[in-house]
Amino acid sequence: MSSEKLNSSSNDKMNSTITVSSDMWHPALDKFYSVFGITICIVGFIANLSVVLAFITHRRLRTKVNAFLVSLAISDLLLTGISMPLELEWHIRSEFIHDAIVCDLLYTTYFLNLTSSSLNLLLLSIYRYLSIAFPFFMKRVSSHHVLLALGASWLYSGITASLPIMGWRRFPTVTHRKCLYSFNKEFILFILTTNWLSPAILVFFFYGLIFRIARIQAIKILKNKILTDHEKIRSPLFKGAKTLAKIATVYLICWFPYVTEVLLVMAGAVAKVPSEVHYLFVFLCYTSAAINPFLYAGLCKDFRQVFRKCAGKASRQLTARFRCLWESPCRFVAARWGGVQKVSKRWRRSRMPRGSSSVYHQPTAASLV
Repeated sequence: MSSEKLNSSSNDKMNSTITVSSDMWHPALDKFYSVFGITICIVGFIANLSVVLAFITHRRLRTKVNAFLVSLAISDLLLTGISMPLELEWHIRSEFIHDAIVCDLLYTTYFLNLTSSSLNLLLLSIYRYLSIAFPFFMKRVSSHHVLLALGASWLYSGITASLPIMGWRRFPTVTHRKCLYSFNKEFILFILTTNWLSPAILVFFFYGLIFRIARIQAIKILKNKILTDHEKIRSPLFKGAKTLAKIATVYLICWFPYVTEVLLVMAGAVAKVPSEVHYLFVFLCYTSAAINPFLYAGLCKDFRQVFRKCAGKASRQLTARFRCLWESPCRFVAARWGGVQKVSKRWRRSRMPRGSSSVYHQPTAASLV
Protein backbone atom coordinates (compact mmCIF):
# COMPACT_ATOMS: atom_id res chain seq x y z
CA MET A 1 0.00 0.00 0.00
CA SER A 2 2.92 2.37 0.40
CA SER A 3 5.27 3.96 -2.04
CA GLU A 4 8.19 2.24 -0.35
CA LYS A 5 6.56 -1.04 -1.21
CA LEU A 6 6.06 0.05 -4.78
CA ASN A 7 9.42 1.68 -5.34
CA SER A 8 11.63 -1.05 -3.89
CA SER A 9 11.24 -4.61 -5.13
CA SER A 10 13.54 -7.60 -5.36
CA ASN A 11 13.47 -10.64 -7.62
CA ASP A 12 10.44 -12.31 -6.11
CA LYS A 13 9.73 -10.41 -2.92
CA MET A 14 8.39 -6.99 -2.25
CA ASN A 15 8.89 -5.31 1.12
CA SER A 16 6.03 -3.04 2.07
CA THR A 17 5.28 -0.42 4.58
CA ILE A 18 2.19 1.68 4.75
CA THR A 19 3.23 5.21 5.42
CA VAL A 20 5.82 7.51 3.98
CA SER A 21 8.08 9.53 6.20
CA SER A 22 6.84 13.08 6.68
CA ASP A 23 10.21 14.56 5.71
CA MET A 24 9.72 13.29 2.15
CA TRP A 25 7.23 16.00 1.29
CA HIS A 26 6.03 19.42 2.35
CA PRO A 27 4.75 19.58 5.96
CA ALA A 28 1.57 21.38 4.86
CA LEU A 29 0.76 18.55 2.46
CA ASP A 30 1.46 16.04 5.21
CA LYS A 31 -1.04 17.78 7.52
CA PHE A 32 -3.59 18.00 4.72
CA TYR A 33 -3.44 14.24 4.13
CA SER A 34 -3.75 13.59 7.86
CA VAL A 35 -6.83 15.81 8.27
CA PHE A 36 -8.36 14.50 5.05
CA GLY A 37 -7.78 10.89 6.10
CA ILE A 38 -9.30 11.40 9.56
CA THR A 39 -12.35 13.05 8.00
CA ILE A 40 -12.84 10.17 5.56
CA CYS A 41 -12.39 7.64 8.34
CA ILE A 42 -14.98 9.23 10.64
CA VAL A 43 -17.54 10.01 7.93
CA GLY A 44 -17.15 6.61 6.28
CA PHE A 45 -17.47 4.68 9.53
CA ILE A 46 -20.58 6.56 10.71
CA ALA A 47 -22.25 6.48 7.28
CA ASN A 48 -21.65 2.75 6.67
CA LEU A 49 -22.75 1.92 10.21
CA SER A 50 -25.96 3.89 9.56
CA VAL A 51 -26.62 1.82 6.41
CA VAL A 52 -26.18 -1.44 8.31
CA LEU A 53 -28.38 -0.32 11.22
CA ALA A 54 -31.07 0.95 8.84
CA PHE A 55 -31.13 -2.42 7.07
CA ILE A 56 -31.46 -4.26 10.40
CA THR A 57 -34.09 -2.02 12.00
CA HIS A 58 -36.34 -1.28 8.98
CA ARG A 59 -38.12 -4.24 7.50
CA ARG A 60 -38.86 -2.53 4.18
CA LEU A 61 -35.13 -2.33 3.45
CA ARG A 62 -34.59 -6.08 3.81
CA THR A 63 -34.70 -6.84 0.10
CA LYS A 64 -32.43 -9.06 -1.98
CA VAL A 65 -30.79 -6.15 -3.78
CA ASN A 66 -30.19 -4.21 -0.56
CA ALA A 67 -28.52 -7.29 0.92
CA PHE A 68 -25.68 -6.85 -1.58
CA LEU A 69 -25.40 -3.15 -0.73
CA VAL A 70 -25.29 -3.88 3.01
CA SER A 71 -22.60 -6.49 2.40
CA LEU A 72 -20.60 -3.81 0.60
CA ALA A 73 -21.23 -1.44 3.53
CA ILE A 74 -19.91 -4.05 5.98
CA SER A 75 -16.75 -4.38 3.90
CA ASP A 76 -16.27 -0.60 3.92
CA LEU A 77 -17.02 -0.57 7.64
CA LEU A 78 -14.11 -2.94 8.28
CA LEU A 79 -11.82 -0.77 6.17
CA THR A 80 -12.76 2.52 7.90
CA GLY A 81 -12.92 0.91 11.33
CA ILE A 82 -9.71 -1.17 11.35
CA SER A 83 -7.29 -0.72 8.47
CA MET A 84 -7.59 3.01 7.93
CA PRO A 85 -7.35 4.10 11.61
CA LEU A 86 -4.20 2.02 12.07
CA GLU A 87 -2.65 3.49 8.95
CA LEU A 88 -3.54 7.04 9.97
CA GLU A 89 -2.11 6.46 13.44
CA TRP A 90 1.14 5.25 11.90
CA HIS A 91 1.23 8.19 9.51
CA ILE A 92 0.58 10.81 12.22
CA ARG A 93 2.97 9.29 14.78
CA SER A 94 5.61 8.48 12.13
CA GLU A 95 6.07 5.16 13.92
CA PHE A 96 4.24 1.87 14.32
CA ILE A 97 3.63 1.28 18.04
CA HIS A 98 1.88 -2.13 17.76
CA ASP A 99 3.14 -5.69 17.41
CA ALA A 100 3.23 -8.05 14.44
CA ILE A 101 -0.33 -9.33 15.08
CA VAL A 102 -1.76 -5.85 14.53
CA CYS A 103 0.43 -5.52 11.44
CA ASP A 104 -1.12 -8.74 10.10
CA LEU A 105 -4.60 -7.47 10.93
CA LEU A 106 -4.03 -4.20 9.10
CA TYR A 107 -3.01 -5.78 5.80
CA THR A 108 -5.45 -8.69 6.01
CA THR A 109 -8.36 -6.28 6.47
CA TYR A 110 -7.17 -4.26 3.49
CA PHE A 111 -7.04 -7.30 1.20
CA LEU A 112 -10.36 -8.54 2.58
CA ASN A 113 -12.04 -5.24 1.67
CA LEU A 114 -10.52 -5.19 -1.82
CA THR A 115 -11.74 -8.70 -2.65
CA SER A 116 -15.13 -8.65 -0.91
CA SER A 117 -16.15 -5.28 -2.38
CA SER A 118 -15.31 -6.39 -5.91
CA LEU A 119 -17.17 -9.69 -5.53
CA ASN A 120 -20.22 -7.98 -3.98
CA LEU A 121 -20.49 -5.64 -6.97
CA LEU A 122 -20.04 -8.59 -9.34
CA LEU A 123 -22.78 -10.61 -7.63
CA LEU A 124 -25.04 -7.57 -7.70
CA SER A 125 -24.54 -7.08 -11.44
CA ILE A 126 -25.18 -10.78 -12.11
CA TYR A 127 -28.35 -10.68 -10.01
CA ARG A 128 -29.64 -7.63 -11.90
CA TYR A 129 -28.86 -9.16 -15.27
CA LEU A 130 -30.63 -12.45 -14.44
CA SER A 131 -33.64 -10.53 -13.05
CA ILE A 132 -34.05 -8.71 -16.36
CA ALA A 133 -33.04 -11.46 -18.80
CA PHE A 134 -34.72 -14.40 -17.01
CA PRO A 135 -37.46 -12.93 -14.78
CA PHE A 136 -39.43 -16.18 -14.41
CA PHE A 137 -36.34 -18.12 -13.38
CA MET A 138 -35.34 -15.47 -10.81
CA LYS A 139 -38.69 -15.86 -9.07
CA ARG A 140 -37.33 -19.13 -7.71
CA VAL A 141 -34.35 -17.36 -6.17
CA SER A 142 -35.06 -16.77 -2.49
CA SER A 143 -33.33 -14.75 0.18
CA HIS A 144 -31.51 -17.88 1.34
CA HIS A 145 -29.86 -18.22 -2.07
CA VAL A 146 -28.70 -14.60 -1.90
CA LEU A 147 -27.29 -15.08 1.59
CA LEU A 148 -25.57 -18.28 0.46
CA ALA A 149 -23.91 -16.44 -2.44
CA LEU A 150 -22.79 -13.60 -0.15
CA GLY A 151 -21.47 -16.10 2.40
CA ALA A 152 -19.45 -17.87 -0.30
CA SER A 153 -17.97 -14.55 -1.48
CA TRP A 154 -16.97 -13.60 2.05
CA LEU A 155 -15.45 -17.05 2.63
CA TYR A 156 -13.39 -16.77 -0.55
CA SER A 157 -12.35 -13.21 0.38
CA GLY A 158 -11.27 -14.29 3.85
CA ILE A 159 -9.25 -17.24 2.55
CA THR A 160 -7.42 -15.24 -0.14
CA ALA A 161 -6.75 -12.34 2.26
CA SER A 162 -5.25 -14.82 4.75
CA LEU A 163 -2.92 -16.49 2.25
CA PRO A 164 0.09 -14.40 3.38
CA ILE A 165 -0.57 -15.41 6.98
CA MET A 166 -0.76 -19.04 5.87
CA GLY A 167 2.76 -18.80 4.45
CA TRP A 168 2.68 -17.04 1.07
CA ARG A 169 5.18 -14.43 2.29
CA ARG A 170 7.95 -13.88 4.75
CA PHE A 171 6.94 -13.34 8.35
CA PRO A 172 6.17 -9.71 9.23
CA THR A 173 8.45 -7.97 11.64
CA VAL A 174 8.02 -4.71 13.53
CA THR A 175 11.48 -3.15 13.64
CA HIS A 176 12.48 0.47 13.96
CA ARG A 177 8.81 1.30 14.60
CA LYS A 178 7.76 0.08 11.15
CA CYS A 179 5.52 -2.74 9.99
CA LEU A 180 7.73 -4.62 7.52
CA TYR A 181 5.14 -6.82 5.85
CA SER A 182 6.63 -8.77 2.92
CA PHE A 183 4.59 -9.93 -0.05
CA ASN A 184 5.30 -12.43 -2.75
CA LYS A 185 5.12 -10.79 -6.14
CA GLU A 186 2.84 -13.57 -7.36
CA PHE A 187 0.42 -12.93 -4.48
CA ILE A 188 0.06 -9.25 -5.38
CA LEU A 189 -0.56 -10.14 -9.02
CA PHE A 190 -3.13 -12.72 -7.95
CA ILE A 191 -5.00 -10.28 -5.70
CA LEU A 192 -5.07 -7.43 -8.19
CA THR A 193 -5.85 -9.41 -11.34
CA THR A 194 -8.03 -12.27 -10.09
CA ASN A 195 -9.79 -10.56 -7.19
CA TRP A 196 -10.16 -7.02 -8.56
CA LEU A 197 -9.47 -6.61 -12.28
CA SER A 198 -11.40 -9.67 -13.44
CA PRO A 199 -14.55 -8.84 -11.38
CA ALA A 200 -14.35 -5.23 -12.60
CA ILE A 201 -14.33 -6.35 -16.25
CA LEU A 202 -17.25 -8.73 -15.61
CA VAL A 203 -19.23 -5.98 -13.87
CA PHE A 204 -19.03 -3.75 -16.93
CA PHE A 205 -19.79 -6.74 -19.16
CA PHE A 206 -23.03 -7.61 -17.34
CA TYR A 207 -24.20 -4.01 -17.16
CA GLY A 208 -23.47 -3.73 -20.87
CA LEU A 209 -25.78 -6.71 -21.45
CA ILE A 210 -28.44 -5.08 -19.25
CA PHE A 211 -28.47 -1.84 -21.22
CA ARG A 212 -28.44 -3.79 -24.49
CA ILE A 213 -31.61 -5.59 -23.40
CA ALA A 214 -33.11 -2.24 -22.35
CA ARG A 215 -32.38 -0.77 -25.78
CA ILE A 216 -33.93 -3.75 -27.59
CA GLN A 217 -37.03 -3.56 -25.41
CA ALA A 218 -37.37 0.18 -26.01
CA ILE A 219 -37.16 -0.31 -29.79
CA LYS A 220 -39.88 -2.98 -29.67
CA ILE A 221 -42.19 -0.76 -27.65
CA LEU A 222 -41.59 2.17 -29.98
CA LYS A 223 -42.68 0.06 -32.95
CA ASN A 224 -45.93 -0.98 -31.27
CA LYS A 225 -46.82 2.27 -29.54
CA ILE A 226 -47.00 5.89 -30.67
CA LEU A 227 -45.30 8.15 -28.17
CA THR A 228 -45.89 11.90 -28.12
CA ASP A 229 -43.37 14.57 -27.20
CA HIS A 230 -40.55 12.03 -27.08
CA GLU A 231 -42.04 10.28 -24.08
CA LYS A 232 -39.46 8.15 -22.32
CA ILE A 233 -40.06 4.51 -21.59
CA ARG A 234 -39.22 3.74 -17.99
CA SER A 235 -39.04 0.38 -16.27
CA PRO A 236 -38.35 -0.15 -12.55
CA LEU A 237 -35.88 -2.93 -13.29
CA PHE A 238 -33.87 -0.90 -15.79
CA LYS A 239 -33.99 2.17 -13.58
CA GLY A 240 -32.68 0.13 -10.65
CA ALA A 241 -29.95 -1.36 -12.82
CA LYS A 242 -28.90 2.13 -13.91
CA THR A 243 -28.72 3.25 -10.28
CA LEU A 244 -26.57 0.27 -9.26
CA ALA A 245 -24.34 0.79 -12.30
CA LYS A 246 -23.54 4.29 -11.02
CA ILE A 247 -22.51 2.85 -7.64
CA ALA A 248 -20.27 0.26 -9.30
CA THR A 249 -18.73 2.85 -11.61
CA VAL A 250 -17.81 5.20 -8.75
CA TYR A 251 -16.20 2.35 -6.82
CA LEU A 252 -14.17 1.12 -9.79
CA ILE A 253 -13.04 4.65 -10.72
CA CYS A 254 -11.79 5.24 -7.16
CA TRP A 255 -9.72 2.04 -7.16
CA PHE A 256 -8.53 2.02 -10.76
CA PRO A 257 -5.60 4.54 -10.37
CA TYR A 258 -4.10 2.64 -7.42
CA VAL A 259 -4.39 -0.78 -9.06
CA THR A 260 -2.92 0.58 -12.29
CA GLU A 261 -0.03 2.14 -10.38
CA VAL A 262 0.85 -1.12 -8.64
CA LEU A 263 0.66 -3.16 -11.84
CA LEU A 264 2.83 -0.69 -13.75
CA VAL A 265 5.47 -0.64 -11.01
CA MET A 266 5.56 -4.42 -10.76
CA ALA A 267 5.81 -4.75 -14.54
CA GLY A 268 8.78 -2.36 -14.56
CA ALA A 269 7.05 0.23 -16.74
CA VAL A 270 7.42 2.85 -13.99
CA ALA A 271 10.62 3.05 -11.99
CA LYS A 272 9.41 5.25 -9.15
CA VAL A 273 6.12 6.82 -8.09
CA PRO A 274 6.18 10.20 -6.28
CA SER A 275 5.00 9.96 -2.71
CA GLU A 276 2.37 12.67 -3.19
CA VAL A 277 0.85 10.88 -6.20
CA HIS A 278 0.86 7.54 -4.43
CA TYR A 279 -0.88 8.89 -1.35
CA LEU A 280 -3.43 10.63 -3.55
CA PHE A 281 -4.30 7.26 -5.11
CA VAL A 282 -4.44 5.56 -1.69
CA PHE A 283 -6.81 8.13 -0.22
CA LEU A 284 -8.90 7.97 -3.38
CA CYS A 285 -9.42 4.27 -2.62
CA TYR A 286 -10.44 5.10 0.93
CA THR A 287 -12.75 7.85 -0.30
CA SER A 288 -14.92 5.24 -2.04
CA ALA A 289 -15.74 3.76 1.39
CA ALA A 290 -17.13 7.14 2.49
CA ILE A 291 -18.90 7.92 -0.79
CA ASN A 292 -20.84 4.66 -1.11
CA PRO A 293 -23.34 5.27 1.73
CA PHE A 294 -24.27 8.66 0.29
CA LEU A 295 -24.78 7.03 -3.09
CA TYR A 296 -27.21 4.57 -1.49
CA ALA A 297 -29.13 7.41 0.14
CA GLY A 298 -29.07 9.61 -2.95
CA LEU A 299 -29.78 7.03 -5.64
CA CYS A 300 -31.82 4.31 -3.89
CA LYS A 301 -35.37 5.40 -3.10
CA ASP A 302 -35.86 3.04 -0.14
CA PHE A 303 -32.70 4.14 1.65
CA ARG A 304 -33.44 7.79 0.85
CA GLN A 305 -36.91 7.61 2.41
CA VAL A 306 -35.67 5.83 5.53
CA PHE A 307 -32.76 8.24 6.04
CA ARG A 308 -35.06 11.22 5.47
CA LYS A 309 -37.49 9.87 8.05
CA CYS A 310 -34.71 9.20 10.56
CA ALA A 311 -33.21 12.65 9.95
CA GLY A 312 -36.59 14.30 10.54
CA LYS A 313 -37.13 12.30 13.73
CA ALA A 314 -33.63 13.15 14.99
CA SER A 315 -34.19 16.83 14.16
CA ARG A 316 -37.45 16.89 16.11
CA GLN A 317 -35.83 15.21 19.08
CA LEU A 318 -32.91 17.64 19.09
CA THR A 319 -35.32 20.56 18.81
CA ALA A 320 -37.31 19.23 21.75
CA ARG A 321 -34.14 18.79 23.80
CA PHE A 322 -32.93 22.32 23.10
CA ARG A 323 -36.40 23.67 23.84
CA CYS A 324 -36.41 21.79 27.13
CA LEU A 325 -32.98 23.16 28.00
CA TRP A 326 -34.21 26.68 27.22
CA GLU A 327 -37.60 26.39 28.93
CA SER A 328 -36.37 24.74 32.14
CA PRO A 329 -34.48 27.81 33.42
CA CYS A 330 -37.40 30.01 32.39
CA ARG A 331 -39.86 27.82 34.28
CA PHE A 332 -37.53 27.80 37.28
CA VAL A 333 -37.29 31.58 37.29
CA ALA A 334 -41.04 31.93 36.78
CA ALA A 335 -41.75 29.52 39.63
CA ARG A 336 -39.34 31.34 41.90
CA TRP A 337 -40.77 34.70 40.93
CA GLY A 338 -44.31 33.45 41.51
CA GLY A 339 -43.29 32.20 44.96
CA VAL A 340 -41.72 35.56 45.80
CA GLN A 341 -44.91 37.37 44.75
CA LYS A 342 -47.05 35.07 46.91
CA VAL A 343 -44.81 35.65 49.94
CA SER A 344 -44.84 39.39 49.33
CA LYS A 345 -48.63 39.40 49.06
CA ARG A 346 -49.00 37.43 52.28
CA TRP A 347 -46.60 39.79 54.04
CA ARG A 348 -48.60 42.88 52.92
CA ARG A 349 -51.83 41.30 54.14
CA SER A 350 -50.26 40.51 57.49
CA ARG A 351 -49.25 44.17 57.90
CA MET A 352 -52.78 45.50 57.30
CA PRO A 353 -55.08 46.29 60.31
CA ARG A 354 -57.59 43.61 61.28
CA GLY A 355 -60.88 43.94 59.42
CA SER A 356 -59.41 46.05 56.63
CA SER A 357 -57.36 43.53 54.77
CA SER A 358 -58.92 44.53 51.47
CA VAL A 359 -59.58 47.78 49.74
CA TYR A 360 -63.16 46.67 49.29
CA HIS A 361 -63.58 46.70 53.08
CA GLN A 362 -62.30 50.26 53.49
CA PRO A 363 -64.96 52.81 54.43
CA THR A 364 -66.08 54.95 51.51
CA ALA A 365 -66.87 58.66 51.58
CA ALA A 366 -70.61 57.95 51.27
CA SER A 367 -70.66 55.72 54.33
CA LEU A 368 -69.03 58.39 56.49
CA VAL A 369 -71.71 60.97 55.75
